[in-house]
Amino acid sequence: MKIKLIAALFCGAVCSSAFSAEGESVNINEDHNSPEMLTPVPIGLAALPSEPWKIQVGVMQETENTEGQGDKDGAYEPTVFINFSKGQWNLYGAFYQEDHNVDYSQDTRSDWFNQYEFDAHYQFADSDDYALGLMLGFRNYQWKYNEDKKKDSGSYNTQRYTVQPDWSVSLSPNLKYNGWMALYNYYNNMDNNGYLNKEFEGETGLKYSFSGDIAIQVNYYLDRGWNTGDSQRGEFAKQEARVYLPVSVDLFSSGKTVLTPYVRRTLDTYYYNDDRAEREGETDTRFGLLINQPLPAGFAISLEYAYELQLHDNIDASANAKTKFHYTGVGLTYTF
Repeated sequence: MKIKLIAALFCGAVCSSAFSAEGESVNINEDHNSPEMLTPVPIGLAALPSEPWKIQVGVMQETENTEGQGDKDGAYEPTVFINFSKGQWNLYGAFYQEDHNVDYSQDTRSDWFNQYEFDAHYQFADSDDYALGLMLGFRNYQWKYNEDKKKDSGSYNTQRYTVQPDWSVSLSPNLKYNGWMALYNYYNNMDNNGYLNKEFEGETGLKYSFSGDIAIQVNYYLDRGWNTGDSQRGEFAKQEARVYLPVSVDLFSSGKTVLTPYVRRTLDTYYYNDDRAEREGETDTRFGLLINQPLPAGFAISLEYAYELQLHDNIDASANAKTKFHYTGVGLTYTF
């Protein structure tokens, strides 16, 4: 559903050596080639100085809106996060809120959820020839219902546990094969919150660098959700071809501006409609632009906009078969 602008703000902290799906991250301070976290202490001498932790804090605001449906038909999504990095380690925590059917003029919403996330990433290897990392994560979804019979129960909590490796292999001086994949396991209140209990997501492809400032990344993306039992509630499958074209230009003295136009096109996508007991197909075409800009004094900003045309198949006759979708994202980080 979301592009997740936070990946642009944070990917440099957890996966920049292996994979950058949407161009170079604004967070360029992580260095996986730094010394080990622990250094030997010579007998009779003072301990050698250890590498300090690098800390990054950030805020982000995203919106997702359907064109032509007036005000009360979008999602409003604020995020705050913090990242600690040292040596091969990156530790990340965030609070994210997703508000549905937001009426911006009246400052109202329908259902929403609060999301708390904690991740730990370790970089096992990072060289010119190859890189390998692993992330373990925990996420808690706390759903709140205002316009549903479930609102009397207050809230429902669902937990998600993540195992996510990432990698990069140099095939030539200018060509790399890279990617990541994640297995998610969901627990508690899946029926109440409409979740399934298993999900596999990944993106992998080839990146060719024409120079230090221009590259092209061509990827295959897969997101598949299913239940281990007989229920098909919430099941879906999405396959996409994705192309990114990061370009670095010198516009400001504070650092290079990275412009990343990108295109996403559905190869095969469906969602299971539990009410109609059948699959509904969808074909999406998305055009977007991501801008990353370092600022003075440790600050950085990220801006993103995307337009998506969604064509819906096998839906109810009264439903709209064509949807025009807009995404916006603004993020600000400070590293010290």
